[in-house]
Amino acid sequence: MARSINSAKILFKTSGSLKNTLSDGTETSVNQPSFNYSKSLTSGVADSQANRVWQTEDTRSIASGEQETINLRTFAGINIGAGLGNDALGQAMDLQELVLIAIKNENAVSDAGTLEILAAASEGFNGLGDHTVANGGGLYGQGILVKANIADEGFALAEGADRITLRANGGEVTYSIYVWGRDDSDESSSSSSSSSSSSSSSSSSSSQSSSSQSSSSSSISASSSSISTSSSSQSSISTSSSSQSSSSQSSSSQSSSSSSSESSSSLSS
Repeated sequence: MARSINSAKILFKTSGSLKNTLSDGTETSVNQPSFNYSKSLTSGVADSQANRVWQTEDTRSIASGEQETINLRTFAGINIGAGLGNDALGQAMDLQELVLIAIKNENAVSDAGTLEILAAASEGFNGLGDHTVANGGGLYGQGILVKANIADEGFALAEGADRITLRANGGEVTYSIYVWGRDDSDESSSSSSSSSSSSSSSSSSSSQSSSSQSSSSSSISASSSSISTSSSSQSSISTSSSSQSSSSQSSSSQSSSSSSSESSSSLSS
């Protein structure tokens, strides 16, 4: 499976100007708060990398007084359009780290309904903390909670400690969740693929070398035979490792046969 993330970027920005007019009419100002967090991510499972994404946007609602528990590792039981527990392309989710998570209360600012976010009572994930009306951390309409950790460690998710609970307090809440994460199993797949590619290249080089030695062993070799050997080498590079081996051996045999035949013809003459 070849899975990758392209053109990934995290951008948070605030800007504004504080102005003060003195009694003599003089104005002073300062550009604050000025916050610009911009990070580009490449595809992978190390520092400044991610290889999985998931989101549910403005489509899920929780009735007043009700709650929903979400598994941030597998998203089990949630269908965002391509099957339960899958991402938008139909691939099963299994995250080991969160790189970024953003949760938004989609209600209008003036609407009733506060979104509370907390670790689930069972198998809870504590990495986000508890944000409730009682402790002053609940999200009112258009409120957003964002946490990012682009280091290799990310926010670690483990089986049995991977669930959060979303609760609607005082009114119905519609919410969105956006996730960047890492599935470390892709790292071993990538290493296996690289190893296979390296093995394939090595096999191809060995076959080409064998073909070259076979061609040079005949002291009399026609130019047409040399061209044939060259074409066979090009073909072997574009095929898989097992095909490369047999293709090169076949080319070598043809080349030797051609050379021997022409050599005999030359001697007869």
